[in-house]
Amino acid sequence: MSTGTPETSGHVLSVRNAINTALGEAAVDADRSVLIAVSGGTDSMTALDAMQAIGAEGGPRIIACHFNHQMRGAESNADEEYVRASAEARGLTYIGDGADVATYAKDNRLSIEDAARRLRYGFLGRVAQSEDAQAAITGHTLDDQAETVLLHIVRGSGLAGVRGMRLVSQTPKRWGGGSLTIIRPLLRLRREDTEQYCRDRGIVPRMDVSNESTTFARNRLRLNVMPELEAINPRVADAITRLSDTAAEELAALNEIVDELWEHVLDVSDPETSSVTLDRKMLQITRPALRRSLLRRAFVEAAGTAIDLLRSHITEMDRLAESGAGRSIDLPHGIRFETRSHTVMFAPVGQEDSPYPVPIEPIEISIPGRLEFSGGKTLVVELVERPDDLTADSQSFHYAAADAIGSAATLRNRVEGDRFQPLGMDTDTRLKDLFVNAGIPRTWRDRVPIIECERGIVWVAGLRIAEWARVTPETAQILQISLEESY
Repeated sequence: MSTGTPETSGHVLSVRNAINTALGEAAVDADRSVLIAVSGGTDSMTALDAMQAIGAEGGPRIIACHFNHQMRGAESNADEEYVRASAEARGLTYIGDGADVATYAKDNRLSIEDAARRLRYGFLGRVAQSEDAQAAITGHTLDDQAETVLLHIVRGSGLAGVRGMRLVSQTPKRWGGGSLTIIRPLLRLRREDTEQYCRDRGIVPRMDVSNESTTFARNRLRLNVMPELEAINPRVADAITRLSDTAAEELAALNEIVDELWEHVLDVSDPETSSVTLDRKMLQITRPALRRSLLRRAFVEAAGTAIDLLRSHITEMDRLAESGAGRSIDLPHGIRFETRSHTVMFAPVGQEDSPYPVPIEPIEISIPGRLEFSGGKTLVVELVERPDDLTADSQSFHYAAADAIGSAATLRNRVEGDRFQPLGMDTDTRLKDLFVNAGIPRTWRDRVPIIECERGIVWVAGLRIAEWARVTPETAQILQISLEESY
């Protein structure tokens, strides 16, 4: 470990100038602090040393941050101690944290890479909030960019994936700590530049032996694929970066068109719940390429990032939007895509705007009577005078003959094999078919309250009463059955 030699070589100045130029392009405010994400490796130690020098010449105050992934036992702890000691030797503020990434990945069904990224950036986001830092600086280099683009290509990503990392980007709010600005000022520097910088400055960085393991896809690509590509073109990393820049330019032009369409296709966007609803009919009449871009845009609005969204996800969403109502697919970052009768919706799993209460265990209820559900819904079954218009019922309430139901019934959710004779039909039908035809999303169907009496299902919330429970001219007592908001 070293705090750097006093001598400043031409190469060191060149690297610092490149970083300073990138900071200018990113509009970094010299009067606000920035975080430096420091692993202890060559790239991040270059960023730390160069940013300290830039800060001493009027640049922003820096805070060294390290997240211990706890994946290499004593080596991980040694990395943490190295970064802490380096920061303190330089007179810099140091903030560290850590978590068991492997356990988090298992518990949340994530890849190790995804889990590490979420925890690391969540930590940085919290630090940025507490320290009022404008951004976090990472040590991603041009070589990292080339590897990222190739990984996206291999995984079937679209134009956004080929674009790769940008100088400035945002992390999702739901990763913890709020949305965080990420700046990558080393993105035009090669890994060999940071290695030379450390040699010139007398910095002995930590070596992560896991980088030599071919367990991870990125390592296999760096160790096996890139050398083969460099045998064909020694400057393949630069060529791939040019490809990513071209993709970024073309994507920017496409996004201008998407921005114009967005206001016509957007139905509802709720930042509080991270949900986005699009007009399904407007989507269907939009040209396929633009439609897919709109679906991607909606995902980004809901998730806060395009990371891990593959072209296969977009293709499947496009297919479901064309197929009809009641379809769904789970997307990265806990977002669910659902098709409705007139809309499609993106929302975090468990936060879909269902009009129905949470699932219930079967319960006996009195007729008339009322029952409050947890979550703000109330079932009300009450006797009413004969209305002037019996057809005035809606999705929220229905009229039924009291004598057809009796004084007691069971309230439950659907079970396999349920059949029902809806009002206006001569025969019964599968409840599943009724849900599909009505466009009830699949994730809502297990929550729909159902009233069943001795004769069978009498009422399905939001849909209909049974034909045999209809109000006739001879009906003496009329029930109004409704699912209301609790107040």
